Amino acid sequence: MIVYYFLIFILPLSRHRIWGAMTGDITGIKYIGAICLPYAIFHLSRRRTMPAFLASWQVRFFLLLYLMVTVSYLLFSHMVIYFSHWLTYTSFIMFLFITMVVVDSLPRVRWSVLSGIGSIGLASAYVVRDWQLYHNISYDYRPGYVVGDPNYFTVDALLFLPVALLLLQQRKPRWQWWFCLGCLAMTLAAVLFSASRGGFIGLVAACLYFLARSRQRIRNLILAVLAIGVLSLPMNISPVGRLLHPTQSDELAKEIRLGGWSGGLELVEQHPIFGVGLDNFRMEVGKHVDLSKVPVGETVQRVAHNSYLEIAAELGLPALLLFLGIIIGSIFSLEQSRRAALASGDEFLQRVTMGLQAGLIGAGVALFFVSGEYQKMFWLTVFISAALPAMARSEQPAAAVAASARPYGYAGAPKQQPALAGLAAGKSSGAARNEKKKGAPALPGGARWQPSRFTNR
Repeated sequence: MIVYYFLIFILPLSRHRIWGAMTGDITGIKYIGAICLPYAIFHLSRRRTMPAFLASWQVRFFLLLYLMVTVSYLLFSHMVIYFSHWLTYTSFIMFLFITMVVVDSLPRVRWSVLSGIGSIGLASAYVVRDWQLYHNISYDYRPGYVVGDPNYFTVDALLFLPVALLLLQQRKPRWQWWFCLGCLAMTLAAVLFSASRGGFIGLVAACLYFLARSRQRIRNLILAVLAIGVLSLPMNISPVGRLLHPTQSDELAKEIRLGGWSGGLELVEQHPIFGVGLDNFRMEVGKHVDLSKVPVGETVQRVAHNSYLEIAAELGLPALLLFLGIIIGSIFSLEQSRRAALASGDEFLQRVTMGLQAGLIGAGVALFFVSGEYQKMFWLTVFISAALPAMARSEQPAAAVAASARPYGYAGAPKQQPALAGLAAGKSSGAARNEKKKGAPALPGGARWQPSRFTNR
């Protein structure tokens, strides 16, 4: 299982010299995933029950989306297989299988979520170090490198930043509190230096969501204001600074994106059902753009900078509906798990499910400004949301049995029988018997409980 946690730990490092580099035909991250696969098969053989792979709507929608991706690649795509995103989706299929099989208990959920928070903390450390070394190169330098594009990194950070924020309110265990605090501080600094405008809007959406759902709105409001305030610091470049005072390069990027979006909408209008084919957006969008709207010397032959538009243009509107269904289904599954955790009294799971809901909402907003549908941390969150409901429901009977097994008088124990309650209050045995004679508890064999002369001693 430790290999699976390590896999989560390195998922955001898309351009790491070891884990992100190509060795043969695949990256180091995929090699670690390939090591996890035999373990998952072995663990599946030892499980008493099979995972409910198709119990959640997000998994059903994802399998249908994978089928559409495969058909699109075989019929319409012009990309060679080694560079095609069909391989990416295929690796996500294996990742789904591994996650659903090995994340089969609440302790494993805990360590998977903490590994996700730690992976974002590690990636943030790379971002901060990159900014420290090279921010003097240009006025608007935005770090990334090891984690790839700063906009993609911000999408990853949004998924687990709300979880870390909510877990800060859980004081025990103490090491977990310090761990989340350190990762949260590093992540906020990295998001500030990345200066993603779309990411900032997504963070605001995530904060508004968990503020609306939280019972402790005042405290969470203070935490959210502090988090957003950090991103509003008066620096040479920051998310808020780029929104309020865009530079010339920011305006240029906006014009290029608007031009690409207009061409993408033309593609969707002309190919609404099957799209233009997987990975064909770059090659086709330039044919449908009004060049007068594109800055001189620039091109729109690049990604759409909008996940929803890119999916609709390449795979068609049915695929876009499936992708939206994956996000919505994940949020509803997390809500089911949150309610089950609330019933069983699992505070950690309550905070995790609400945090992941906020993270998915924030990332969903940010995906409107970046082509991040292939981000591994996004799919990790979706697959964890699919594995959670079965475990959360199993905790409810266990919590009820545990409560009924506690001695009378303990918190959460069942109520005392009336006669026994009278004795506990100091009443005589006769008074207790006469007060609720018919309510005397039955003993094995049908006998009724009778007070003895030793009762009041």
